[in-house]
Amino acid sequence: METIISILEGIKPGVAIDENTRLLDEKILDSMAMISLVAELTDEFDVDISATDVIPENFQTVGAIKALIERLEDED
Repeated sequence: METIISILEGIKPGVAIDENTRLLDEKILDSMAMISLVAELTDEFDVDISATDVIPENFQTVGAIKALIERLEDED
């Protein structure tokens, strides 16, 4: 989870993010940040995040992103 938080802090410097931060509701992630996040997650965790995975439920919190990554890792 710390790796995901570090990636998010790199994309949105100066924004305090923890596992409960509502990334979409609090408008921390916009479309450009989402593209950067998907690219960083793909590189860091060596997973394929498809367009069908890019839905609000998968990116609402750090915990949701972690669950997505774990599911994609299990699929490999």
